[in-house]
Amino acid sequence: MKLVNKTSVRVLAVAVVAVFATTSTLATAPAATKKTFNIWWYSKDNAMSQTWAVALKELKKNHPDVKVNFQLKTFEQINNAGAQILNSNAAPDLSEWNKGNGTAGLASKAGLLTDLSSYSKKYKWNLPSSVSLYGQYDKGLMGTGKLYGVPTYGEYVSVFYNKDLFAANGVAIPKTMAEMEMAMAKFKSAGVVPMEMAGGDYQTVHNVYALAVSRANQAWINSFQLFKGKAIDASKDANIKWAADTLVKWNKAGYFEPNASGVKADDAVAEFQNGKAAMMIGGSWLDGGMETKISSFKYGKFLLPGTLSVGSAGNLFVIPSKSKNKDLAAEFINMLLSKKYQNYLGNAGGLALFADADAVANPASARTAGPFGQAVKKNALAMYPDWPVAGYYPILLAAGTELLASGDVAGYMKKTGDFYNSGRPKA
Repeated sequence: MKLVNKTSVRVLAVAVVAVFATTSTLATAPAATKKTFNIWWYSKDNAMSQTWAVALKELKKNHPDVKVNFQLKTFEQINNAGAQILNSNAAPDLSEWNKGNGTAGLASKAGLLTDLSSYSKKYKWNLPSSVSLYGQYDKGLMGTGKLYGVPTYGEYVSVFYNKDLFAANGVAIPKTMAEMEMAMAKFKSAGVVPMEMAGGDYQTVHNVYALAVSRANQAWINSFQLFKGKAIDASKDANIKWAADTLVKWNKAGYFEPNASGVKADDAVAEFQNGKAAMMIGGSWLDGGMETKISSFKYGKFLLPGTLSVGSAGNLFVIPSKSKNKDLAAEFINMLLSKKYQNYLGNAGGLALFADADAVANPASARTAGPFGQAVKKNALAMYPDWPVAGYYPILLAAGTELLASGDVAGYMKKTGDFYNSGRPKA
């Protein structure tokens, strides 16, 4: 996707009438030029992008003097070149952005994002701390400080399961990790793929972390993610090592499809949607597609057994410091936080943060809200694995793919742990 340099030209309308005793003269105004509002996001084919597109149409209608220039980006574009983009003339007026120390944190520390505190006060956003902390950064560290970004939805990772296969094989929703392994063993013996695994994509990053936090507590999260309390040596951490050992054990037991290390996420999702597997660990951003593409069986969701679950408020909307239309950008964020669009998001299948429960009738939303509500109620959202240090995601992905291919836990711990340890702020 090409990056478009944006221009902003003030609309001029000059009408001068000079009235004299015997004549009158009207000075003709030059043609008005619309200012351009550049907005980006990378969410695609889901409830969020659908809701944002509808809201953007309303923004256009409310501001006929503005040319709205929307560009669809990709996660990789933002993740790999975010800071460079924000620090250039190609920076948009408003954009969806990755949350975490290594992305929004770095950008805020470099002065590339607008502090939204005044807009929050103006529009009375009154964001609860469990939502605002993902957009707050102090010297690049998430959780406290000024408000640089605002999430408009929630997201989490859970287990999608094929209800028909569970019933046919007499398997109940597992409540413990031991029951989870017994369920997978039973499916394997029945000739059913127990778990879809995209080992060559983001699923392997999520799955290792999901296993690690299933044994962790909030003190561990505070240290690993927010660098509070006792420092973690990620190259030796017991939770991470157990997770890596477990993933290798499951792979060797045949609980994933053969050659799982080469499978991409889209293919794994399609296989589950086609009824080829009993379970798949995946994010709530898949809910809309599951609802529309699964027709041959009934499905449901449950949290991976354990203490904590991968999840948080969603990606941020940020206003770059170089935005030429900050007020318009803040107005759009305010629209997305309104009951109107929160309810719309819920009915589109998204996980709305501030929707009216009685206004949301979408079955996908109802299905996903239950497990999310459980996690929120017990304060069990563990954020995401790549947030703590800049550049961590490609390290986790490459090491996770190699872990499945080789079974080398020691190599995984060294590669990922050394990178984390070197990137962690020094005391």
